[in-house]
Amino acid sequence: MVVTSDGGWRPARPRDPEAPREDRLARIAVYGTLRSDSSAADLLRPLVGAREQDVLLPGVLYDTGHGYPALVLDASRHGETPRPGRGVPAEVYRLHDPATALPILDDYEGPEYERRVLRLAPDRPCWVYLWRASVTGMTELPGGWSTTR
Repeated sequence: MVVTSDGGWRPARPRDPEAPREDRLARIAVYGTLRSDSSAADLLRPLVGAREQDVLLPGVLYDTGHGYPALVLDASRHGETPRPGRGVPAEVYRLHDPATALPILDDYEGPEYERRVLRLAPDRPCWVYLWRASVTGMTELPGGWSTTR
């Protein structure tokens, strides 16, 4: 998915030949426990440098009931069409060294999540972790992940 300038989103083109190589992509968007005021902020802090402009990620956030959220980008999985201005609040950071940071973050996120490239703008790709399993029975979090959980 690609976030458009009006706050909406559209499907990304398949396998963009201009996409950055995986080992060079140094931007990550975090929406849950890795946020600066959340429970795993200390894990992320030494791996990142500058915080960039926060964004609304396309998709829907769910409470897994296990102390961490689940982000689903595909609106068809819950029968809803994405609307401009709606999305999941996320912080965007630059990774100091993606080759070092990504394995650490992959291990933290575990097999329930898939790391994928999401284009925040044509020239602003970033990593994001997406939920891989069903969200059936989970509660939607329309305001994003609350750090008071």
